[in-house]
Parts: sequence; C-alpha cells; structure tokens
Amino acid sequence: MGAHQMTEVLLYLHILLFVFSFAFTAGISILGDRVARMHDAAAVHALFSAARPLNIAGGIGWILTALTGGALAQAYGYNMGAPWLLGSFAAFAVLILTGFLLHSPWHAKVIAASASPGPELKALLHSPLHRIASALSAISILTLLYLMTARPG
Repeated sequence: MGAHQMTEVLLYLHILLFVFSFAFTAGISILGDRVARMHDAAAVHALFSAARPLNIAGGIGWILTALTGGALAQAYGYNMGAPWLLGSFAAFAVLILTGFLLHSPWHAKVIAASASPGPELKALLHSPLHRIASALSAISILTLLYLMTARPG
C-alpha cells in the first residue's frame, strides 16, 4: 500500500472515529436528556446504565479521533502551529476535559440516584452544571467541525 493510499485510509478512519464518538457521546446524551424529562426513575436508570459503557467507548473514540487527526496533519505536511490546528487542539482539550471531568461524574451520579429515586435525582437532572457541560461540548464539536473543514488562517 502506497503512502497516498495509507493517508486515505487514515482519513477514512479519522472520519469514522469522529462519527462513532459523536454518536456514542453526544447522540446518547441527547436521548438521555429526553428520557430524563419523563421523570421516570426506572427509565432513567435503565438508559443511563446501558449508556455508560457506550459513553466511555465514545470518550476513548474521541482520543483516537485526535490521534488519527494528528497523524493526518503530519502526513499532509500541515504546520502544527497553524492557527486552525492550535484552535482544534484547544477545542479538543475542552471537549475531553468536559467529558471526563463533568459529564462522566454526573452520569455516574444519575445512575446511583436513579436506583432509589428521590430529591437527589431531580436535582441532578435539573443541574445547571450539566447544561453548561452540554453547551461546552456542543460548542467544542461545532468548533472542531468548522476548523477541520474551513482551516482558516
């Protein structure tokens, strides 16, 4: 396999990992938020428990997406100090930190609280921190999409 073909395979893998990671984190989170609005603790517990390993796989997928992206940037000879790449690195850092420091602990707390529902579950489901984390994640993903496609600067 030639260098050009290998780069094309890497690009395909990078895009595939992005889609996989988005589906297993943001996609499932959107569904989780909809189920949470039903205020049915059993449904919340079932969904969040089933989604937990998928969210973790999605988080690992984001890291693999970044690694393949870095390899692609090298393969294409991009300047690693280009503004669009530095912005991408920053957006990725925000995304990963938000996922592992905010989303993941919140998700674990929702699973625990929904096992024996009470005021703690309601407080978690209406947590402003969760809304802020979701907004940060969405902005990070949209920023990454823009920077990866437009490559400004």
